[in-house]
Amino acid sequence: MTVLDKYNRTLTEESVREAQLAAEAAKQDAAREQSIHLMKASMLGDMLKVLGRVEQEGKRPNALETLIESFMAEAERLRRLGDYDGSDRAEQKAITVQFALDALKEAEQNGE
Repeated sequence: MTVLDKYNRTLTEESVREAQLAAEAAKQDAAREQSIHLMKASMLGDMLKVLGRVEQEGKRPNALETLIESFMAEAERLRRLGDYDGSDRAEQKAITVQFALDALKEAEQNGE
């Protein structure tokens, strides 16, 4: 199994887990929590798979780290504006991208 296969499998598994958490939140009428889990599940699909691939292939080094920094800057900007929901969402995006970056690094360390 290639590095990218391992990376994509990890992201797919986490996306499924996030979708399950969203379904559980929906059953509890927790709309905000459901929305965040759906956002994370979506990000773990094509978006982060593509960014991980272009980073791993060297086409765009540090793509994931740059995205994390961007989301954290956005979270801080929104927090200063008093938009705590938007700030939290931006932080959740950064956490999700960090998960992807960690998965890529792990796949590279344990890959072929």
